[in-house]
Amino acid sequence: MKEKFLNSGDMKTRVYEWGNEGKPTLICIHGLGSTSLSFLEVANFLKDEYHIFSIDLPGHGKTTEFKTDKEYEIPNLLKWLCNVIDLIEKDELYLMAHSWGGCIALHYAVNFPEKVKKILLLDGGYHVKSFEYEYFSKVDKSKLGFKPSCTLDEEIQSYESDFDGYVFSNWESFLECEKNNYLRWSDLLEVAAKDLMKKEESGEIRFAVRGRTARGAIKSMYKYPTDELFDKIDVPILLLQATLPDGWREIRELQVKKFKEETNSIVRVLEGTTHLIHWDNPWLIAKYTMEWMR
Repeated sequence: MKEKFLNSGDMKTRVYEWGNEGKPTLICIHGLGSTSLSFLEVANFLKDEYHIFSIDLPGHGKTTEFKTDKEYEIPNLLKWLCNVIDLIEKDELYLMAHSWGGCIALHYAVNFPEKVKKILLLDGGYHVKSFEYEYFSKVDKSKLGFKPSCTLDEEIQSYESDFDGYVFSNWESFLECEKNNYLRWSDLLEVAAKDLMKKEESGEIRFAVRGRTARGAIKSMYKYPTDELFDKIDVPILLLQATLPDGWREIRELQVKKFKEETNSIVRVLEGTTHLIHWDNPWLIAKYTMEWMR
C-alpha cells in the first residue's frame, strides 16, 4: 500500500495505491464522511488482481477542502475528479463506489462513458433525496428506530451537528465508541477508523470532515439527483444493496426497483448488512468484484 499526493491546480489530493501496473485499473470512491482507507480491507483482498487507487474526496482525509457549497456541486466536482483520474489512468478503468461516491461515479460514467468498463456500487447511486424526504414525511416514525430527515434543511442540520460534534478527549475513548458502531472489528478497520479523525492542537480527537463539507455534498446530491441520469447510463452496473437497519428496508427496495428498471443494472441484496457493507463483509465484496470485473 502506497500513500501519494496528486496536485491538480491548487488542489492537493491524497490517493492510496495497491497492486501493480499491468493489472486492470480499479478506482475506488468513498462515501460522505469517509476516506480512501475505507476500502483498505477490500483492497488487500484484491491487490493481486487489480491496480487499485482509492481517492480522498475534497474535504475528506487529506484532500484539500472546497471553500464554498457551490464547489461541491456536480459540475465542479466532476471537473476535479476528471483531472485526478487523468493523472492516474488515461485508458479504461473499473469503478467501485460507496454511498455518495456512487452518485459521483454515475455522473462520471454518464459524462465519460468511454473511460468506464463497469461499475460496482456499494449501497449507493440509487438514493434520491427528494424521494427520501417525501417518503419519511409520510411514514410512522415511531417504528423506524431512528429520526429521519424530512427536508433538505433538516438533513443538513443533522449532518452538521453530527460531524462537528463527533469529538473525543483521546484515541482510546474514540476507538471504544467506534468498536460498538459496526458489526465486526479488525486491526485494519481500526486503521481505517482512525483515518476518519484528526488530532487537534488542544489534544482533542475530532472528525476530520467538517459540517460545511457535508452541507455542500448534501446540497449537491439534492440539486443533481441521480434519477435524472438513469436513462442515460450506458455502462454495466452491479449494485450490492444493504438491508440494515430495518427502517430503511422498504425505501431502499422502492428506490432500487426504479434504479434497476431504468438502468438495466444487476442487483444483489446482501442480507444482514448495514450501509457500510464493505466493512461488514469485505471478503464477499472482493468476491463479487472479481466475478463482476473480469
